[in-house]
Amino acid sequence: MPPRGCLWLVCIVLLTAPWTHASAEGQSSEQYCPMIPALEADGERANASVAWQVGLGPRLPGSDASAALLDGFEENHSAWSFTRDTHTYGEGTLTNLVAVYPPNTDLATTDALGLGAHYDSREFADFEENATNASLPVPGANDGGSGVGAVGELMRIIPSMDLDHAVVVVLFDAEDQGTYTNKESWAEGSRRWADNLSEGEVSHLKAFILLDMIGDAYLNLANISSNNQTLNDAIGPLAQALGLIEGRTACSGVEVRDIYQPGTTLDIMDDHVRLNNVGVPAIDLIDHRYGPNATGFSNSYWHTLEDTPDKVSAEALETVMHLVELGMRSGAWMEAVAPVETVKEPAAVEPQGLSFAGPLGLLLLGWAFVIGLVSVSIASILALRRLRPPAASTTWSWDEA
Repeated sequence: MPPRGCLWLVCIVLLTAPWTHASAEGQSSEQYCPMIPALEADGERANASVAWQVGLGPRLPGSDASAALLDGFEENHSAWSFTRDTHTYGEGTLTNLVAVYPPNTDLATTDALGLGAHYDSREFADFEENATNASLPVPGANDGGSGVGAVGELMRIIPSMDLDHAVVVVLFDAEDQGTYTNKESWAEGSRRWADNLSEGEVSHLKAFILLDMIGDAYLNLANISSNNQTLNDAIGPLAQALGLIEGRTACSGVEVRDIYQPGTTLDIMDDHVRLNNVGVPAIDLIDHRYGPNATGFSNSYWHTLEDTPDKVSAEALETVMHLVELGMRSGAWMEAVAPVETVKEPAAVEPQGLSFAGPLGLLLLGWAFVIGLVSVSIASILALRRLRPPAASTTWSWDEA
């Protein structure tokens, strides 16, 4: 390449380099590495909760088993304050359990992160091959129990995290009682709760993480198209740091496994959709291939009598809980949906000195340096042209470059 072409190439690279660095800075997974050794969520504890829930019996809306689950959940999380959000449902009722930390936080005036799971189990095992068994209730170890167990374990450690925002946890009822021909018949408990949020509560509930079917020993987490995209983008760097994306470098000493597959996109109707519908950014962490040979919902343990505690893995539960916990401790979930601050016209004041702190300042300084370099280069080129000797056949010409 001739010298003049090289000069312009260098200028282009220098102009774009500051912007490239500033943009990539927020996408790095390395910033999470120092926090990984401090992760506390315990998969064995969450797994024990799954067995306890299934032992209560089918957790159908309005059932004694559901009431026992909610009572036990409150008793085991005394650091939190609870309310029960009850609505008519069919010939009975459905009840969402809402917990907040710090206790008695006013969600209409305080920024909060939401965590949730559905606690009901399906009334019919309608994916059983045997028609007789299809009328029996699903045990609901993974489909319901795993999310509740994980959320409960996260609630145990949240008070010690010293977060700068509140946390609201919702156990949703009547998520799993719908019909396959009517998409709107699913996630009824979350619809009732979301639709009754005040304008202030929607405004201050900055992000919501839903956990559903996360206990499969053959854990696969897909990219859910019904997730809020901005919040969904925060999953990748966290998952990479934890070694959950095959082919991507994890933090030093972290084993890389094929768990989160961002290239696999799936549309899911779940409780998170109800939150997104009212303006709360929400994502669903869910495994759509439940079992060793499953390729989707329809040929798995989903909605069958095989959804039992022995199919749920403490390791899988801990993997997902650490993903959520890392996002909480690092602030990644809240930062992902933080609004971009707008610069208002200042009132008439005395001129202030410019500040070059932060990425924007570095970017401006980088541009100033490049502009100065280009100016000096152009001036040098013009000076050399004036000083060059008279044209001769053996003299190299700038115009030939």
